[in-house]
Amino acid sequence: MSLANILLACLGSGSNSSPQAPYLSAQEASQLPLDTFVHRSLECAPSVLEQSRDFVDIFQGHLQRGASSAQVARIVRESLARMGGASASKATVDWACQLLMLASQEKDSGNTESYCPPQVTGGSYAQVAGSGNGGWETPKQQQHKQQQQQQQQQSGGDVYIKSFFFPSEDSFSELINFLDSAKTSLDICVFNITDNDLARAIGNAKKRGVNVRIITDDEQLKCQGNDVERLSEQHGIPFKTDNDPQKFMHSKFAVIDRRAVWAGSYNWTVGARRSNNESVIVTNDSRTAQAFSAEFERLWSQF
Repeated sequence: MSLANILLACLGSGSNSSPQAPYLSAQEASQLPLDTFVHRSLECAPSVLEQSRDFVDIFQGHLQRGASSAQVARIVRESLARMGGASASKATVDWACQLLMLASQEKDSGNTESYCPPQVTGGSYAQVAGSGNGGWETPKQQQHKQQQQQQQQQSGGDVYIKSFFFPSEDSFSELINFLDSAKTSLDICVFNITDNDLARAIGNAKKRGVNVRIITDDEQLKCQGNDVERLSEQHGIPFKTDNDPQKFMHSKFAVIDRRAVWAGSYNWTVGARRSNNESVIVTNDSRTAQAFSAEFERLWSQF
């Protein structure tokens, strides 16, 4: 019996009633280490199956770099256990089977049968798992959900988009509240940080156990009053710069817990807080948060 058949025998054909799965892009997945890649791809299996060829290429790259079938099997087992085992969706079971098949094939160099992932047509990844309505989002369902989210935003629902303007101490208090709400991660990508109150909030996040990272401009790092190096020295917060005097690292955004984004023209300086005309958008829209998280990871890898 193959590894895939064993998995199907243990989990059954998968649940049709599982909640809608989050989205994972191939670009973001290509930046992840093996264990995170396996867990998040299983968690986001419906969208992974829609991009199956790209994800197979990413996974085969891990195998070529030395990942073993035993290591893959362990990570798959642990990921499925964290996700609830028998309650896994059909898409999760299908992708787990593909991972195990690919790992087994890589191990068996004498295997003459080349594995080819299912090809999705028409943009519906539900087809791969054997269902057109398996409890995950098709592209049309995603569009409908976005329309519903817009209605929720207008009526004060769970998904929000808020706007703030500077100079304003009220807006600044919202930024402090945003930073204080981080529980697991805080990724900051800003041109400059010279406001000591913001630096204090960043340091406090690190003290709470939040994983903090900062990307900033290399020239601004040399400016008087810049807090980035001090945060690194006092709190062990890692940072990176563009290291290119010919251009600026001019992005200004922050992502907390991969779930909410603060983005706009606002530099994290006293001047921006008290003098400049600045505007910011804050949202917990999942696709926006994922897009900014992916951009942060791209820049972090690039720098």
